[in-house]
Amino acid sequence: MNNTKIDMLTMYKQITIKTLHKQGTNNTEIARQLGCHRNTVGNIILREKVTQKQTRRKPSLFASFDTRIKDFIDKKITNLRIFEILKEEYGIVSTYVNLCKYIQKHFPKPAPAFGVQVMLPGETAEVDFGYLGMLPGPLGGLVKTYGLAVILGYSRVGYFAICYDQKLETLIREITNAFTYFGGVPKRLKVDNMRTAILINQHYDLVFNQDFLEYTNHYTTVIIPCTPYCPEQKGTVESGIKYLQGNFISGRVFVDMSDLKRQLAGWMTNYANQRIHGTTRKVPMQVFLAEEKAALQPLPEESFAFFNRGVRTVSANCHIHFENNYYSVPSCLVGKEVTVRWNDHLIRVISAGEQVALHQKSIQTGTYVTHRSHLPDYKVYSTTEHQARIEAKFADMGEDAHIYFRMLLEQESYWFRIVRSILGLRNIYGDEAVNASLKRAMYYQVRDVMTIRNILEKKLYTVDTEPKLLDRNSTHSTLARELTYYTTSI
Repeated sequence: MNNTKIDMLTMYKQITIKTLHKQGTNNTEIARQLGCHRNTVGNIILREKVTQKQTRRKPSLFASFDTRIKDFIDKKITNLRIFEILKEEYGIVSTYVNLCKYIQKHFPKPAPAFGVQVMLPGETAEVDFGYLGMLPGPLGGLVKTYGLAVILGYSRVGYFAICYDQKLETLIREITNAFTYFGGVPKRLKVDNMRTAILINQHYDLVFNQDFLEYTNHYTTVIIPCTPYCPEQKGTVESGIKYLQGNFISGRVFVDMSDLKRQLAGWMTNYANQRIHGTTRKVPMQVFLAEEKAALQPLPEESFAFFNRGVRTVSANCHIHFENNYYSVPSCLVGKEVTVRWNDHLIRVISAGEQVALHQKSIQTGTYVTHRSHLPDYKVYSTTEHQARIEAKFADMGEDAHIYFRMLLEQESYWFRIVRSILGLRNIYGDEAVNASLKRAMYYQVRDVMTIRNILEKKLYTVDTEPKLLDRNSTHSTLARELTYYTTSI
């Protein structure tokens, strides 16, 4: 007789002895009926009594505080705080672990239940990032690496990408690559609460990242945000990330970034989308080609132009500083903050939701990129226009002043310094006096402002005849000496 039959026979005898004992049969009669010793019968009956005694339940110390404990749990008070309150107010002598066991047994949390999400072809794609570990990066060393999965909900065809950050630019680039891989766009895009896509997701308060919202609008797809801390709402892509981590990353060796991406592309096309899916029990690519691809929306004719975003303050010179260059902004915005949007080629300046400036991005450093229309009217003129304005002012003073100005243009490289001082003297002495003084200064080829001021102060311009004290080709120092002699002898 094998051991199994012996164990079953022994179990049968034990059960029979217990049953006969409960019926009132004495031990001797039970032993006679079963052909065993009466001591054996006594031992089995005694063991039954000891077991029943040991399993007798004893009320817990926390049983009398059930109502209080339930109130605490309803108010979201932690188990540790409940234990502290019971110990302080009622002097309970027990342990925190015992309280946790009591709460777990008598106030268990209801097991969550979820419904099955049934999706139509071309309706939804789920998107999420997942950490993959330290893998070869762009510079050759090991860096933090993330995987991005975009999985169609109906066919389970997935697009997988290797990323080294979770910035918005990276997210948009890889989702665009996914749409190209699918050959179309799903009607809805279900995303996790990543900051690059959704800024705020609370009850009655939902704020999307403006750039991501513009991107989805360009591709005519709608953002479907998941409820915070509810990963089951995007279970398809959650499983896809785990599949990428466990089936592609695990057990593989990557020489560099190019090798990593090359192996991923081959795995995605030849294996991940060609295997029998664990949930649908179908080949994702076959279902996609047969039922879902035709249901996707067409790709837009133009690609989305992504612009980064920043904030700048317009300086007093009507320019903003950006990447070591300066770009003009309308003068009415001086001192105000504006939004700067840029990509590799263009810089857009936004104020109050409207574009107020558009510049080609400069490849130089320290340069001013200026649109003349952005400057105030009194600043909008070139060097030639500036010269014309000054010449008109000298012409207004008189003919001699006008001739003197033309002489300065021919003989002085930095004429504007002399001109500025002469216009200041005009405000003090008037047009007639300055015009006459410049006539006398021109006779002596004087270009020194102090000498012109001396002529004005001593009214030398009133002398009828010009003194023939020096040659016009004399040096400036000789001229000053002769003028000094002349002015002291008058």
